[in-house]
Amino acid sequence: QLLMRAWNDKVPDMDARLKRFSQTLIMQIDTLSSIATEFSDFAQMPQPQIQQFDIIPLVQQSAGLFRDQSDCEIILETDLRECIIKADPNQILRVFNNLIKNALQAIPVDRQGLIRIKVEQSANFCEISFQDNGTGIPSEKQTRIFSPNFTTKTAGMGLGLAMVKNIIDSTSGKIWFETDPGIGTTFFVALPLQDTETTF
Repeated sequence: QLLMRAWNDKVPDMDARLKRFSQTLIMQIDTLSSIATEFSDFAQMPQPQIQQFDIIPLVQQSAGLFRDQSDCEIILETDLRECIIKADPNQILRVFNNLIKNALQAIPVDRQGLIRIKVEQSANFCEISFQDNGTGIPSEKQTRIFSPNFTTKTAGMGLGLAMVKNIIDSTSGKIWFETDPGIGTTFFVALPLQDTETTF
């Protein structure tokens, strides 16, 4: 869809975008190919493959997948050189992809999109925020946003944010959001740094 949009917009650097997008897509192909199976088997999440890794390149990879489009700017901000956590990198990548995709879908078609991603360190946690300038979440839907089979979209299974929360909970992390209907929403993900036992 992103490539088709760039093609329809007749962007001048189509060749460079195609190469950059293809490289990013290849890195994610194993993760993307398992999504359908894991959605259908939501109650039994795959056994996580826990590793120690720097989360910043993973955020950069996820942002890069969605960056090449004319109607939304994605900005990644961090002052950190690294932010080491212990988790399943494929599952964390899925969390980031889902949050960015949701942010894109929340932005009206008649509004120039802006998604601001920040990576910060707070106490014993790495905190990643995803801020959009979309329509926000209506107050009557906010308490159910992480519930399975609940969705604010007209299509889809409604498992995206429920699965995201399941993944984050399994790392002893936390996910929450702040929203201003009509203005935008920010989702926050806090993941424990390596060798920390802190829980929420």
